[in-house]
Amino acid sequence: MDSMNIVLITIIVICITFIAVCLIKRRPDLLINFVLRACMGMAGIYLLDLIFKSRGYDINVGINGVTVLANGLLGLPGFILLYGLAIYYSFH
Repeated sequence: MDSMNIVLITIIVICITFIAVCLIKRRPDLLINFVLRACMGMAGIYLLDLIFKSRGYDINVGINGVTVLANGLLGLPGFILLYGLAIYYSFH
């Protein structure tokens, strides 16, 4: 990377960090809500993947950064979205 890209990336990271700190300082309930939804979603994915595997279905979502963000930001609709996509791509 040349120096211009590094400067641009640094500015973007600083701005996003500043916005996140201001948001968390003003509304800490948003962070708590996100973490709780993400944790509950991950537990649900783990259990549902375990149930599907024990029944012999080849439908699994897995736990990764995208699923954590989908569950944390969207909650139950994100959970349903992930499994809807998994079912669609398993039969398609």
